Amino acid sequence: RGGEGGRTRQDPRPAARVSGPVRLALAPEASVAELDGEAVFQTFMNAYATAIEPHTGYLGPRAAENFNMQMRLSLEGIGAVLGKDDEHTVVRTIVKGGPASKSGQIHVGDRIVGVGQAKGPVQDVIGWRIDDVVELIRGPKGTTVLLDVLPKDAGSDGKPVHLSIVREQVKLEEQAAKRSLIE
Repeated sequence: RGGEGGRTRQDPRPAARVSGPVRLALAPEASVAELDGEAVFQTFMNAYATAIEPHTGYLGPRAAENFNMQMRLSLEGIGAVLGKDDEHTVVRTIVKGGPASKSGQIHVGDRIVGVGQAKGPVQDVIGWRIDDVVELIRGPKGTTVLLDVLPKDAGSDGKPVHLSIVREQVKLEEQAAKRSLIE
């Protein structure tokens, strides 16, 4: 902040001293093994931007696309919110009215172990980064995605169920701001 004669006031707090290894603050489900160049660059740019101006952040291409989908309250895909559980991609919630909900074939807790496109092989996605799995599942509406799914109650050595789901535009109604008048 500017003071008299253009001088700035010094921060009275002592500088932090760090000894020993330093750990990067990452997304809760991320591990160092899952980092790619884009994630490292985004972390660096966010740290740099925050140091310069605390209300500024950097969004990489994937983060920017996810942000835009949240602002539009719609996406093109199957309508399932995914998470990570050890090496598996797990269905956390099903969006009402989306293709996954309409099909009735996917349930909360199911593990997605393979993803493919209508014309092509299904790829094993065990151990993949969640962003990479989501990128394979999302796609233009009207196209088909093939999924190999281990049901929630099946063991790790269970036989996956092969599913075919047509992607649609999914409205994210739950995330929309709501208003109500209380009298």
